[in-house]
Amino acid sequence: MFRQADLLMPGEGLPELGTCDAVVEVAGRDSVGAAVALARAGRINRVLPSIAFTGTEFGDLDSLWGNVERLRRLLEPEGVAVEKPVLHGSPLWWRATVGRVNSLLSLRYGPWHVCLGCHMYLHALRIPLCRRIGARKLVAGERLSHAGREKINQSREAVEAYATVAEAFGVRLELPLLGVDDEGDITSLVGEWKEGEGQPSCVLSGNYLARDGRTMTDPERVRAYLDEYLVPVTLRILSETVEKGSADYQGSVWDVMVNIPM
Repeated sequence: MFRQADLLMPGEGLPELGTCDAVVEVAGRDSVGAAVALARAGRINRVLPSIAFTGTEFGDLDSLWGNVERLRRLLEPEGVAVEKPVLHGSPLWWRATVGRVNSLLSLRYGPWHVCLGCHMYLHALRIPLCRRIGARKLVAGERLSHAGREKINQSREAVEAYATVAEAFGVRLELPLLGVDDEGDITSLVGEWKEGEGQPSCVLSGNYLARDGRTMTDPERVRAYLDEYLVPVTLRILSETVEKGSADYQGSVWDVMVNIPM
C-alpha cells in the first residue's frame, strides 16, 4: 500500500463522524500525545486514525500500526472510541508540489522549503477524508519547540499556514501541544517514549540543519514561500479535489508558479 502512486481517499466502509469526533494524524509520539491531550480535556468522543505516506519513508513502517494500538490503549480509558485506521497518500501530489520543482523553488526561497511542503501535504491530504466523513477536527502533534529545539516545519508561520488551508475547507486543525516544550509534559500523556522512536524515518530528515545541528533558515524567504507558493497551490489542489474527486497536481503547480518571478 505504501507504494501506491495516488491513493488519495481510502476505500469503502468509512465511519460517519460527528462534531465532537476527529481524524487523528498517526505518525510518531507527539501525534498520539495530541489526541490524548484532547481526550483528557473532554474535547473528543471518537477518532479515526489516519496513516499517511509520502514516498520518502524508510525503516519500520509497521510501527505506525503499533502506534494506532498505543493510541487505542491510551484513549479508550478516557472514554474515546477508536475506529479502524485508514491508510492513504499520494506520492504524485508530493512529487509535483515538492520534488519536481525543488531546484526552482530553492532558487527563490532557499533549500529549506522541502519539509514545509511535506508537512503541508500531510495535513492537506487528510482534508478530503475529513469532509467525506463529516469530521470537523483534524488532530496533529505540532510543537513550536522541542526541549529548546525548533523545527522549520513546525514554526509559527508554518503552523498558521497549515491551519489557514484547513479552515478554508471547514476543518479545524487541532494542535493541543503547540506550546508544549517540556519533554516531561509529553511523558505525562504517552508514558516513556523517546522522540523519534516507534516511527519510520525520512530520507530527507535534517536537510535544513547545519553540521552542528543548528536550524538554517531565512524567515522572510520562508514567509514568501508560504504566501506566494505553498498556500495557493495547496488551496488549488484541494479545491479541484473537492469539486472533481481528483486534481491535476502538476498543472496546479505550473498555474501558480506562472505568477511567481523566478
